[in-house]
Amino acid sequence: MDFSEIFGFLIILKETLKILPKNGKLVASIAILSFLLPSILFSLFINFLQFIMANINNNNNNNHVPKYTALLLAVQFSFLIIYCVIFHLFSTATVVVSAFSYTGKNLNSKDLLSSIKRTWKKPFSRRSYSSSSSSSSSFLLLAVLLAVVLVFTYPNFITIFAAVIFGILVFIFQLYSSVVSALSVVVSIVEDSSRMEALEKAEKLVNRGQRLHGFMLNLFFYLVAVILILPGSYYYIDELSVNNVTICCGLFFFNFVSLLRILALMAYTVFYFRLRSTTVKKKKNKKKK
Repeated sequence: MDFSEIFGFLIILKETLKILPKNGKLVASIAILSFLLPSILFSLFINFLQFIMANINNNNNNNHVPKYTALLLAVQFSFLIIYCVIFHLFSTATVVVSAFSYTGKNLNSKDLLSSIKRTWKKPFSRRSYSSSSSSSSSFLLLAVLLAVVLVFTYPNFITIFAAVIFGILVFIFQLYSSVVSALSVVVSIVEDSSRMEALEKAEKLVNRGQRLHGFMLNLFFYLVAVILILPGSYYYIDELSVNNVTICCGLFFFNFVSLLRILALMAYTVFYFRLRSTTVKKKKNKKKK
C-alpha cells in the first residue's frame, strides 16, 4: 500500500473545491437555504420547548404533566420528520448540482427542481439496506452493548482499556463499511435507480478499488466535525440550561454541520464519477487485451 492509496482522497477534495464555482449561484442558494430553513426550525423548536417547560414549572397541578409531556413528544417527532425531509431535499439538490458541475454542464433552477422531483423519493425506498449490512450493524450494536455492560459490571483498567480499543475498532469498521451506503445515495440520484439497485452498484464500484479513499473521506469529515463541535458540547454540558448564548452556539454548530454535509455530498459525487471513470478505463483495457 503506497501513499497515493492513503492520501488519494486529497485529490477528491481538491476536485470538490474546483467544482464549487461552477453553477455557483445554485450552490450558494442551496447553502443559504440549508442554513436558513433548519435554523428557523431549530429556533421554533427551542421557543416551543421553553414555552412547554415554563407551563410545566408554573403549573402546580401534576395532572397536566402527562399532557404536556405527550405534546412535547409529538412536537419533537413532527420537527424531526420535517428536518429529515428538508435534509433529504437539500441532499438531493446538492448531488444533482455537483453532478452537473463535475461533468461541465450548466444547470438552471427549473432543471434542478425537475431533477429533485424525479429523484427525491429514491433513497426513501423501503428496502434501504441489504440483509448482510443490517445483520452486521445489529451484531455490532449487540457487541457494543455487551462491552458497556462488561465495563459497568467489572470496572477495572483491563476492561476499560479493552472497551476503548474495541470502540475504536468498531468506529473504524463503521467508517469503512459506510462507504457503500454513502456512495449509494449519490448513485440513486445520479443514475435514477432504486435504493436497493444503488447499493448493489455502489458495492460493485468500490469493490473494484478505491474503497480506502472513501474511508479516508469519512474519517476526514468526522474528524473536522468532532474537532469543531467538541468545544460547543463542553459548553452545553457545563451550562445545562437553555439561554440566548446556548441557542446561538447551537445554531452555529447546526449550520456548520449543514455546510459540512454539503461538502461531504459534493466530495462523494466527485468520488462516484472517479470510480465510474476508473471502471470504464479498466473495461477498455480488457477489450484491448
